[in-house]
Amino acid sequence: MAYDAFSDDWAKAYKDEINNSSVYKQAAAGWEGVVGLVVEAEPENKFPESKGVWLDLWHGEARDVKIVTADEAQKADFVISGPYSRWKQVSKKELDPTKAMMQGKLKLKGDLPTIVRYTKASQEMTECTTRVPVIYPDEVPA
Repeated sequence: MAYDAFSDDWAKAYKDEINNSSVYKQAAAGWEGVVGLVVEAEPENKFPESKGVWLDLWHGEARDVKIVTADEAQKADFVISGPYSRWKQVSKKELDPTKAMMQGKLKLKGDLPTIVRYTKASQEMTECTTRVPVIYPDEVPA
């Protein structure tokens, strides 16, 4: 079964992938904090309104992953923002999220050294997204 990109069902499947990953569990063992992802609207790509993804991550476990408003996602300890097409590139492994932050392709609000210290955990979270089958709105025939 495939899930609509950045939908509630997608968030549940993503949480399950994270929690089933022994690599993530080990790489993020010391991580504490909430990460908010802001997926900015791109009406030209059939993504008409910005959305937020709330990731409550605690010592290698995803306690919660849910879709929230972009404004709610801004309240997280760490906020990573970018347009829909960039997040799509990340989830298809066409763009490394850590490099994207350093290049300014994704914007980080929070402590970059902390994020860099958990690069392996971040890479595994990206791997987890690639294991969730996704239907992207700009790939659905009209």
